[in-house]
This record gives sequence, structure tokens and C-alpha cells, in this order.
Amino acid sequence: MNTALPVDPFSQSTYQVRFEWGTPGIDAVGTDAHIIVLVDGLGVASNAVLAAEDGAEPVAVDAALAARLASIDAVVLAGSLRNRSAVAKRVLEIQEERQGRTMVSIIAAGGTWADGSARFTVEDHLAAGAIIDALVELGIDHTSPEAAVACAAFGGLKNASTHLVSASGSARALAASGDRDRVKSAAKRDATDLVLELRDGVFVTV
Repeated sequence: MNTALPVDPFSQSTYQVRFEWGTPGIDAVGTDAHIIVLVDGLGVASNAVLAAEDGAEPVAVDAALAARLASIDAVVLAGSLRNRSAVAKRVLEIQEERQGRTMVSIIAAGGTWADGSARFTVEDHLAAGAIIDALVELGIDHTSPEAAVACAAFGGLKNASTHLVSASGSARALAASGDRDRVKSAAKRDATDLVLELRDGVFVTV
């Protein structure tokens, strides 16, 4: 008689590289991960990378999200288009340091509508796919279907990714509020080798 506990069909636990959205995604695919990459193409993750490049103060993560991430025994990295290859290389370094198969959960932050419901964001989907693509290039390629689709989306749209991020609804909203330059900077791919890790609620350079 098989007495094994049933596997959550949404956990993606049989795959090395997983992909999901928001805090529910952390709960679904991140609790057993060794590394979580928080991807926010025009938000906290990309802001943290840009701030580090400028030598500014470390960027704090939303208190509730930071607390949820801190409750998981995982390395949490900031992922964006700007540092997608650097993040992938850091994941490979950690795997080599651990000398074992390392589970990586890519979490797209997403946005919210006016009523508070979750909003799919083009910039996060492309940035997440870009990081997964970089992981695959390094041989970390046992991806879940969700991660594989995000990777394929980036691969098929790679040459247009900068334009697509800049033309997204989130980018237009930021541009309208005077942040056009930040949008242009955040949309650039592989512009920095900086890697940031979440420590005590803020992203710091490692």
C-alpha cells in the first residue's frame, strides 16, 4: 500500500527552477527553495539595483513581503533585466558552494489594480523569463512548465524586450509621474554585474 503524502500539484517541487507570482507564489513554490529571486522589472528589485549602481542607500522591501521572505531559509536575490546574467552566475556559484542540486524559485512581484486585486505585469514576466533564460544558458535547465513558458516568452521577444518594458502600462504610469529616465534605465538588459541580497529587510550588494 502506498502511504506517501500527496504532492501539491502547484508546488513545482519536482523541478529545479520554478516560477510564480507574488506572495501566494512564494507560498506555493518558495518554501523549500534554496534561492528565491524576487523579480520586479520596474519596482523594488530594479530600484534596488539602480540605487546600488548609484551608490545610494539600500532599498527596503515592503514590510509584509520582507517578513514572509525572511521566514524562509533561503538566499533572496533581487532580479531585474539589468542584472539578469549576474544573478544567474550567482545562483551557479551558490550551487557550486553547496555541492548539490539547488532549488531556485523565481518570483515575479506583479502589480495591483485599484481594487487591490493582482495584476499581471509585462515587465516582470519578461524580466523573470530573462533570468530563467540566463540560468538555462549556464546549464541550470530543469525548469517547470511555468518557468519554461516565461523563458520562451523572453526568448521569442528578446530583441523587443526593452521596447516592450518601456511601452508597458506600468512604464507609462511611471513616465507620467516624471520617472521616464528610471524606466529607460530599468529596461536595459545586462547593464550591470551587481548582485543584491535581502538582509534585514533591505537589498544590499554582495
